[in-house]
Amino acid sequence: MFQFFQQIRDVLAKMPLSRKIAVGALLFVVISLFAGIIFWSNMVEYRSLYRGLSPEDASQVVTRLKELKIPYKLESGGSGISVPADKLYDLRLSMASEGLPKGSGVGFEIFNKTEFGTTEFVQKLNFQRALQGELARTIREIEEVRDARVLIVMPKDSVFVEESKPPSASVLLKLRKTLPQSQVEAIVHLVASSVEDLTPDRVTVVDSRGKILSSGTPEDADKQLLNSQLSYKLAYERNVTQRIQSMLERIVGQGKCIVRVTVDMDFSRVDVSEELFDPDGQVVRSRQNVAEKSDKTNVGPDKISSVNPLADLDPNRKTESKQRNDDTVNYEISRTTRRTTRPLGEVMRISVAAVLDGTYTTEISEDGTRSRKYVPRSAEEMKLFTTIVRQAMGYSSDREDQVSVESMPFTMDDDWELEQPPAKGVDKLVDDYGKLGLNLLAILLVFLFVVRPLIRTLREVNQQEEDDIFDEDDDGVTVSIGGDAQADGVLRDGTPQERAMRLVREDVDKAANIIKGWLGEE
Repeated sequence: MFQFFQQIRDVLAKMPLSRKIAVGALLFVVISLFAGIIFWSNMVEYRSLYRGLSPEDASQVVTRLKELKIPYKLESGGSGISVPADKLYDLRLSMASEGLPKGSGVGFEIFNKTEFGTTEFVQKLNFQRALQGELARTIREIEEVRDARVLIVMPKDSVFVEESKPPSASVLLKLRKTLPQSQVEAIVHLVASSVEDLTPDRVTVVDSRGKILSSGTPEDADKQLLNSQLSYKLAYERNVTQRIQSMLERIVGQGKCIVRVTVDMDFSRVDVSEELFDPDGQVVRSRQNVAEKSDKTNVGPDKISSVNPLADLDPNRKTESKQRNDDTVNYEISRTTRRTTRPLGEVMRISVAAVLDGTYTTEISEDGTRSRKYVPRSAEEMKLFTTIVRQAMGYSSDREDQVSVESMPFTMDDDWELEQPPAKGVDKLVDDYGKLGLNLLAILLVFLFVVRPLIRTLREVNQQEEDDIFDEDDDGVTVSIGGDAQADGVLRDGTPQERAMRLVREDVDKAANIIKGWLGEE
């Protein structure tokens, strides 16, 4: 072991200063890398066990972790707890089995321990507290909600219907970020559906800054309806605008067209009922034919009696005959009953305005200055663009849609660049090969002032090592390869070639290594 370190010291002693610095830097990098790998492999990874805990829940969880002798870290001001990653899921299951964290407020676990002698009033109060706690826990499951508190007002039951009052509820939210209106409505319906006889208009939602998110009043309901209608209208307009502008920009170029769309919508709900009769479509429903015939004989003034029994034998009497025919036919007329409900948000009219930039030509004046001249688009082009816009928007003459497409010059920024005319002669060569020449010049300068000096330095270091190998001979005289050998002004014995041959015979291995090094340089 001692000889090994002695050899290392001898090698370092023979190295030049530059080589020592390079070896030291390499050793430092290698040692640092191995130290980092060992530290990283032994480092314990912590992952979040719970976040957004109340102080009470955090205290209970920390106490339990101390009992289990498990390391932990507190985060986010004590509301978050992190534990080693390999124990994360086991701890969550263990905490859940023990009912931790319980969360602020109580839930239906309040009925796990019932006491004898509890009055009905206390039972109702406990049920109300449990319901409030469970709703708060459910609302806290929403990602945007940090904490929630629910208060429910349950009026007393009355035997008189006129005196009964509906329940109401209020929700206080502590938010992590802005809550969308759709999620506010979801919270309102969640609370309303969980309480008997509670309607959404009796639920008020407020955030921790005192801002009313949903008041449950008719005005608030109208406001929400108006916002939803406006959002639907804007979304429809954006869709039509995007369809038109994407087509035009592919034709005239990016940023060379402006499209604006206005949509008139009818959000009124209309139910239409109508009956249509077709007089040509008659069908016999029923038919009744009545034939009636009667005979009547006129007698004289004398009537048959016991006094005059032959009165009816008057030869001058007359007989009348009457006949009547009734034919009644009932027809069923074809009838169509139609009931139509017009959907909300029916499009009544679409108005589109599109402005297109024209084309430009570059003109060169006599003094050499360049200017751009605007060229408006032709009537044929504008007619074609109008047809394209109508097809993209779904034009309907029944709705009296309006389309306006105009060509106008756009205002240019101060930093716009004119289109350069084709260069000629030397200017063209400079434009085509100027950048390439600059790149080649930069590469040449780097080679001359960076790479070449570095190669020269490395060769000098190798030459110095070779000179060190040809050190003092038996007479104590130093040999210098490749030049005249002088020491203290006295010419040494023998030529460099002779001394080199003698050293080769004395140490063949060193000579072979030197020759290999020369071949490698060449």
